[in-house]
Amino acid sequence: MSYNFDEDMKANSFDVLAAACDALTETQKPALESLLDLHGIASSFIEYSGQRVPISLLDRWDVLQLKGVDLLTDAQLDSVKLKNEVRRLQESQWLQCIAPVIVLNQGIDNSVDLRFSREQLHTVHIWKIQWEGGQTSESEFTPSALQEQESADIGGEHISARRLYLSELETAPLGYHELTIATKDVAQNALEKFEITSSLIIAPQRCYEPDWSTEGRRVWGFSVQLYSVRSESNWGMGDFSDLSRLVSLSSSCGAGFLALNPLHALDPQRPEECSPYSPNDRRRLNILYIDPTVEPEYSGSESVQKLVSTLAWEKSLFKIKEKTVIDYRMIAQKKRQVLALMFAYFLKFELAKKSTRAKHYMDFVKREGESLNYFAGFEVERDFARGTSELEKDPRFVLYTQWLADGQLTQCQVKAKALGLSIGLIRDLAVGSSAGGAEIGQNSDLFCTQTSVGAPPDPLAPQGQNWGLPPMDPMKMRASGYRHFINLLRTNMASCGALRIDHVMALMRLWWCPRFPGRGHGSYVAYPVAELFSILRLESQRNRCVVIGEDLGVVPPEIRQYLDGSGIYSNVLFYFEKYDGHHFKRPEDFKEKALAMVANHDVPTLAAWWNSADLTLRRNLELIENDDELSSQLSRRDEERKQILHLLQNQWLAPSGWTVDNSHNKLDYALCAAIFRLCARSKSQLVSIQLEDLVLYEMPVNIPGTCSEYPNWQRKLPVSLEEIFATAGQEKLLEGFLLERG
Repeated sequence: MSYNFDEDMKANSFDVLAAACDALTETQKPALESLLDLHGIASSFIEYSGQRVPISLLDRWDVLQLKGVDLLTDAQLDSVKLKNEVRRLQESQWLQCIAPVIVLNQGIDNSVDLRFSREQLHTVHIWKIQWEGGQTSESEFTPSALQEQESADIGGEHISARRLYLSELETAPLGYHELTIATKDVAQNALEKFEITSSLIIAPQRCYEPDWSTEGRRVWGFSVQLYSVRSESNWGMGDFSDLSRLVSLSSSCGAGFLALNPLHALDPQRPEECSPYSPNDRRRLNILYIDPTVEPEYSGSESVQKLVSTLAWEKSLFKIKEKTVIDYRMIAQKKRQVLALMFAYFLKFELAKKSTRAKHYMDFVKREGESLNYFAGFEVERDFARGTSELEKDPRFVLYTQWLADGQLTQCQVKAKALGLSIGLIRDLAVGSSAGGAEIGQNSDLFCTQTSVGAPPDPLAPQGQNWGLPPMDPMKMRASGYRHFINLLRTNMASCGALRIDHVMALMRLWWCPRFPGRGHGSYVAYPVAELFSILRLESQRNRCVVIGEDLGVVPPEIRQYLDGSGIYSNVLFYFEKYDGHHFKRPEDFKEKALAMVANHDVPTLAAWWNSADLTLRRNLELIENDDELSSQLSRRDEERKQILHLLQNQWLAPSGWTVDNSHNKLDYALCAAIFRLCARSKSQLVSIQLEDLVLYEMPVNIPGTCSEYPNWQRKLPVSLEEIFATAGQEKLLEGFLLERG
């Protein structure tokens, strides 16, 4: 079934649905509730306060309609449509001999469930496993000899679910295999011969855990929004050469990792839409992070050298670099202009001559396969802005720039490991992609583009959140064998030692809400959590990549169990680590298997938080409604500062002159160093510091709930990397980390 989302219908379709909901009969309601349950659309949830909040039937039905299931006829619920949809979902699993994908955990699961008609029960069948490595295993069986799990009468036919135990599964290798079930000989009866193949995924019980993890070593590092880095060499935003320098600086002071913002490809037509958490394609890299000057085509191309040596170029580049915020549009124009000339040189002097460098490029294109080629075609087929060169419209230009970006990022991780960083880079996987991007374009069958990922109301966003990112349909994900989810993990686990998964609760449930205004508030939709975590563990092991699950906010207890049981690190924030929502935790009570951050991109910097600059800014932006509310929040913040000063005193860390009596004083380097050391003392194995906190910078990266009111994702660090680390050394900000983490 499909729902017609004609533009003229958007304005009034919700009113029609609301009227139909009001007109439901007492016999229709239970059937509709049953259908919503089958689609995993929740009837309630536990909010931030711990209270269970019901979700209205109308909001749930609205999500179902937006999911593409139309139950309306003449503005009323059609009971026949409802009955047919319930029957379709209930019967679908019974009408398949084997599920399209079977996910088993190595050492635990050794059986698969199959379904047979009454006539098939006494027919000899064959099972065959095509192992990923090329070997095969097979044997015969008769369904009637297997243990029955349950049965059902479907369309007048009796179906029996039987469990097939396979000793081969007890020692099955990890990986992606194929299981085929077929009839052996049907000549003796009227049955038709059949053969059906399912994806068989064997997953480990835990994620990849390197020595530093299993031995309990306590590692610390820095977190950075790479684009925000200032340097003499970059073109107005941080690039991979800046990252390489940051690797060296981090190594010199004893850090073990660098946690990065998502590096996903953004929309080349709209560079100003710059949130790394709203990408065009999560499988590809943002080419604005490329440093063209380190590539041989830059110095080899006369056209490039002629362009960049002009006075006009130098003046415009200087102007871009001097801006207080990042001018993504101008940077994109300049980088693409130079990269296009470099690409022309590459075509003529490398690719045409089939050089060693060209071979490395071709190997990359082959390795990345269909998703990269689709991305390239998608990018060049779009209606580029006026002035785009013919070279940029060649799909190979996209392949070339992705190859450069991949190579420069890879070199940063290689350098990090060579310099002794125990983890190296920590990449970040966003929860979704934009509706108009290549990722959803290639996988449109998996995504529900009329809905968006978001969050229900909470204290930080009382109106709720709508992130504008279409979710994947969990039913279609599973039917596809999770192919896209697997590809996402593989591409994002490359060139790093750990991957942080933003909003890891998405593996269990996502808040779906309409992408356009005037409809309902949304509802949670369930995902196949056990299978998704199993695949995550498998890809973690295969890519030798530690996993960190961002579990801030309202977290179902089941997620904690999956994280702990899978060896996945949690993500905690200093500001939010409290015993009862009010009193700050002592460092020894932090979660051990966690990445503890002093601050991150969605909360104020340490200086802004201590100085209450974030509250003043929120009031100026009218995110705090009035002065009375501001006064109340300022008072609560002062109580929090006093608690921290008490905690520092109890830990023998309070600097001279700092007591609860001067909690209103501005943050200074002595207090900052004490708070850093308090966090370094944390029981958490991983602790990170934002670079801006090393220079007591107050301007936030991002203010949730704003769009044009504040330049989110555009502000630069106040000084260069070298100056930041010089300040940290002069003020002895990192000595506590070296002492505590040793």
